[in-house]
Amino acid sequence: MFKLKKTAAAIAIGLCLGVVITIGIFALKFSINGKFPPGTTISSIDVSYKTPEETVIILEKAREEYLNSLLEIELGDLIIPLTPEELGVDILVDETIQIINETDATKTSFLELFRYKEKEPTTISVLTKIDHEKLINKINETFGLEELEPKEATLYFENGELRTEEGKSGKRLNQKTLIESLKSSAKEFIPQKITLELEEKEPEITKEKLEEQIPEIEEALLHEFTLLDPIYSDDWYVRLIDHIDWVTFEEKETATLKQLIKGETAKKIAIKINQEALDVFIDEEISKWLDRPPDPVNIYMNEEEEVIIEGKGNDGLEIQRQDLKKAIELAVENKIVDVPIPVLEIEPEINISQDLMALGVVERIGTGHSSYYGSPANRIHNIKTAATKHSGTLVAPGEEFSFNTNLGRVDGTTGYRKELVIKPEGTIPEYGGGVCQVSTTMYRAILLSGLPIVERNEHSYAVSYYSQVMGHGMDATIYLGGADLRFVNDTENHILIQAYTEDDYELYFVFYGTSDGRSVEMEGPYLSNYHGSGPTVYIETEKLLVGQTKQVEKSHTGFNVLWYRHLTNAEGDLTTETISTSYRATSAKILVGTGVE
Repeated sequence: MFKLKKTAAAIAIGLCLGVVITIGIFALKFSINGKFPPGTTISSIDVSYKTPEETVIILEKAREEYLNSLLEIELGDLIIPLTPEELGVDILVDETIQIINETDATKTSFLELFRYKEKEPTTISVLTKIDHEKLINKINETFGLEELEPKEATLYFENGELRTEEGKSGKRLNQKTLIESLKSSAKEFIPQKITLELEEKEPEITKEKLEEQIPEIEEALLHEFTLLDPIYSDDWYVRLIDHIDWVTFEEKETATLKQLIKGETAKKIAIKINQEALDVFIDEEISKWLDRPPDPVNIYMNEEEEVIIEGKGNDGLEIQRQDLKKAIELAVENKIVDVPIPVLEIEPEINISQDLMALGVVERIGTGHSSYYGSPANRIHNIKTAATKHSGTLVAPGEEFSFNTNLGRVDGTTGYRKELVIKPEGTIPEYGGGVCQVSTTMYRAILLSGLPIVERNEHSYAVSYYSQVMGHGMDATIYLGGADLRFVNDTENHILIQAYTEDDYELYFVFYGTSDGRSVEMEGPYLSNYHGSGPTVYIETEKLLVGQTKQVEKSHTGFNVLWYRHLTNAEGDLTTETISTSYRATSAKILVGTGVE
């Protein structure tokens, strides 16, 4: 009986002890769940039983204090205090937390809970990052180390001639030991004195090696490349030898295939473009021609129901300067011949009144452009006069437009002056000379708007004015009572015609309407069948006295031109139209006087 009582008591005590242990294990597990285990330190900071969130706060505080502490940077007798932050040092707190695994106490065995003290503690250092460029620049600037650097042999110009200058030995910062010292300090949040080490260095580029490069450098200086004008085709031809102020020299690492395999590199002197000097050239030579702000346009009807167009609506143009400068550097380095000037088009603000928008005049649908640079004063006057006759004209849906009908009378009473006109008897002065520049420009607007052409007539011979933009084969001659330019508005809305001139030698026609999804791509010009003119033709006339002569026609070479208009409608169907032009060869004509006084 006594033994049974003792056994029962032992079982009771055991059960109680088991309950206590179980409760203790549960409590211990609960207390460390989601926290770092005991013995966890980060850069000597104890984070045992801390959650990751708590640890971040602790480390961020230590990071802030360390980055703003002072490190004594020593070079010889000179000691200058600098903060780690000034030296480009940073502590990566979040990344450090990520490499420590959280302990989940609910998965810890009974024995492991009681063996924490026997386990090796988890000890790591914070992760660090150093901005090497910022570090080296700061040290060089603070201690004036650039003056101690070895000087490579280099090239310079003297009186326009290329000369060499010998290099000299110097001292260079041991970056490896500096970075290692900084990392050691940052990993433990301990500000410490850092001693800079300098190493004796010889120049890698000697005068002898440099002189071997001179033929290569001179060849690069004489290399000519063309800056292609995308607007007026008035290109710039450039050689560095003519722009010595652009030229500087820089050290450049290079390596043969063998050296690359061995991980070796060598240095050479290469041409470097002075960016400030290049900017001056772009400003003075290119920007004034190509850069322009967009020109807003206001279009409305006045009380007399006349269309008023205020402003021109020119696209703005902006040279993509950085792209251009990079392209020039590549042209010099790789001996590239043609460098297109990159230009961004900026659309203008277009304001159209509600009454015109109700007619379908809501946007630009096509633009024609021609240049007549070099025209005499009377021709320029006639072009402006004829252009104003068409600007503001509305073409209704389905209407056939006639250039001649819309132009009206051309003589002295309507403001025109006498200028050269192509006629059977020669190229002679007549009222309205130059009006074909206007019909030619409208013809291009018709083509690029995707509208059907009813009538177009080419000039008898090629005229240089019409080829300054787009090239030959895009002209349209007119003559009152004869050759006309006609098109049909096959859209479902009105078309408004705008015409204006720029700088006395650029003419634009803009068609406004509503786009129906059609698009146009022009292909050409393709020139062929060149043939020379015949002998000079002499024509007797009593209008000149005996012994007098007058040339009324120059000789012109004949040739054929092909263009293709690829027209895609809203459904994606493609139609290709052939535009064929045959310019005749024209003999020179000279009048010979037979008259008497």
